[in-house]
Amino acid sequence: MVNYICLLSVRPCIKTCNFFKTLESENYKLLIVVDDNYYHPPTDIQVVKINNEECEMNGYKDTVMAFRNKAVSRDKALYYFKKENLEYEYVWFVEEDVFIPDILTIKHIDEKYKGGDLLCQGNAIRIDSIHTGWNWEHILSQVKIGYPYAASMICAIRCSKRLMETIDDYAKTYNTLFMDESLFNTLALQNNLETIVID
Repeated sequence: MVNYICLLSVRPCIKTCNFFKTLESENYKLLIVVDDNYYHPPTDIQVVKINNEECEMNGYKDTVMAFRNKAVSRDKALYYFKKENLEYEYVWFVEEDVFIPDILTIKHIDEKYKGGDLLCQGNAIRIDSIHTGWNWEHILSQVKIGYPYAASMICAIRCSKRLMETIDDYAKTYNTLFMDESLFNTLALQNNLETIVID
């Protein structure tokens, strides 16, 4: 089964699109999910445009702190890979400002870390209300489930289909998601999925 590399963007510039296109291979399909539904891509990469209201009505919203109760590219990408495209084993979600030093970087990471449900930069776990700082107060105001919580930088992560199913379950149950830097790690932790921290 093929894996995807999904670029998350408002509206990527042509240089970003051209570099991103070089990542395509027999192992990876590419697509771009955009905030701007009026965007016209300068290349032949598949661009996914999803109606904001459709995402929001299905609980796919609120993953970005600056956009409360709104669907942005990450919400739309999560929605797309659960509702419209199920033909994958793993999806890499990459924000448009992430520096990828070489076209083989993602391939090499996948070869080193073959399993797991979430591949990410860290996995800070919070088991009670003692911790303060970072964005925990914001997360605590959003999350609908109890402790433990976990968090990581998520500007470039790999998610399994099983993790995507737990995200969909949360969206269906609570009609919302919560801040992305805690969403993936927390739902992986609470559903006994494997989180692997990349060196």
